[in-house]
Amino acid sequence: MNDWYGSYVGALRAGDRRLALAVVDEARAANLDLVTLYLEVFQPSLREIGRLWQQNEITVAEEHLATAITQIAMGRLYVDFCSTATPNGRTMLAACGADERHELGLRMVCDLLELEGWDARFLGAAVPDDGLVAMVLSYRPDALALSASIAPHLPPLRATIQAVRAACGAAVPYIIVGGRPFLDDDTLMQRVGADAMGRDAAEAALRLRERFS
Repeated sequence: MNDWYGSYVGALRAGDRRLALAVVDEARAANLDLVTLYLEVFQPSLREIGRLWQQNEITVAEEHLATAITQIAMGRLYVDFCSTATPNGRTMLAACGADERHELGLRMVCDLLELEGWDARFLGAAVPDDGLVAMVLSYRPDALALSASIAPHLPPLRATIQAVRAACGAAVPYIIVGGRPFLDDDTLMQRVGADAMGRDAAEAALRLRERFS
């Protein structure tokens, strides 16, 4: 099997959108499916970009460009793979809190679930609590997915979850969280008030699949 990860992360490091999309097109032609592309190409590539940024080997601008390129690639794949999935009646909202800008992991979770027939509505980055709570009350999803990429965003995440629980009462959705702070602390999800966590997009989708199967 070709080194799709190596080719894709190389294109991201070069900031070359056309090359990155060509890699994705070649992988598609080799019959790679959405799950494989997301979990074995995009996810590890973005982690590597994040590592390079943390070690000051690339700039914030370069990290943002890699993210933007991957958003474009995911948008193309969504149309091909998810838009024709048969609905299964399950619903989810996914959002980043008001201070959170890292959104691609959540979007991957949404797409993986949409592939299975969920109606997963992705609200994106920096969603204020009042707007999120209003959306939850209006949409009444089965699940709510939230994320935090750094430790300082955990107190606002906890406050968001408290606001949702207070507003929804007994009809609160199943709340799942994820992001870098949760990778090494199994108790953190409980301390922020969530029902479950996913260390990556695959685990998050698995937890939701188990809960609602």
